[in-house]
Amino acid sequence: MIRILGLMMATMLLLQSCGGSKKAVATGDDKPEAQKVQTENIHFYTGGTLTEVIDRAKKEDKLVFLYLTASWCAPCKFMEEEVYTYPPLYNMINENFISYELDIDNTNGADIAFLYNVKTVPGLVFLDTKGRMLVKKEGSLGKKKFMDLAQKALDKNKR
Repeated sequence: MIRILGLMMATMLLLQSCGGSKKAVATGDDKPEAQKVQTENIHFYTGGTLTEVIDRAKKEDKLVFLYLTASWCAPCKFMEEEVYTYPPLYNMINENFISYELDIDNTNGADIAFLYNVKTVPGLVFLDTKGRMLVKKEGSLGKKKFMDLAQKALDKNKR
């Protein structure tokens, strides 16, 4: 009985967090020229829903990189400044993945963190185009280990 209730809750959270409004998926490219201060790095979508991001990944024949973060997270800041700006890494990620950034302190981010059992930020989750988790890592990683994790997701998807 407890298992059934748990499954029902997880399904409801998935439907709630993946559905919702048809808000456009936003990138830094949608901002006016005066607001662009972005250096070259991983191109993250920060709006919309996970369903919209997965649909886009299907259309572009890519996987999904889900980045769960928080404004107060020092290891997240490290990764954003030192890891995501590394050209071989961001080129690999941008070429093979649709990247989606979610703040766990917001409802949608908290629901997705719960869905994929992410308890520590940064949460790095790689998904296939059906929303199934390929690989997951909680906590920060250096450039090489991050690239290895992304490659593992690509290899796992080919099986």
